[in-house]
Amino acid sequence: MQQPTLVVVEDDLLFAQALTALVEDLGYRVLATADTEQGAVEVVNECRPDVVLMDIRLMGGSGLGAASTIRQSSKVPIVFCTSYADDGAVQSAVQALDNTAMIAKPFDEAELADLLANAFEEKQRERCRATFPFAPGRLT
Repeated sequence: MQQPTLVVVEDDLLFAQALTALVEDLGYRVLATADTEQGAVEVVNECRPDVVLMDIRLMGGSGLGAASTIRQSSKVPIVFCTSYADDGAVQSAVQALDNTAMIAKPFDEAELADLLANAFEEKQRERCRATFPFAPGRLT
């Protein structure tokens, strides 16, 4: 099985390093990191990861803005890791983006592992649908 790939988008350098180490321990290959809205869009479009792990608040913009721009060209699953998970407006904005999940900081590592695994599995299902676009039971 192919090693799942991930991009980390976090403006706190120490937290980005800790997240990178954690997801690598979970078996993901971190393709790149970014700390700005524009940087996030660029690395996701360039690297085409299986999953994006993104903070809401970034230098020079927001993770929500980056995700909205990314959605124009990609359905990559995005897991938001944020201190603003209890904010109703943030919850609504994340839900509106489609193919997203959110986890509150500080987070439980097992919960993050589950969210990332689910996001990767959804990406794999999407690839299968693109490769085999027939409806179940319609093989003739």
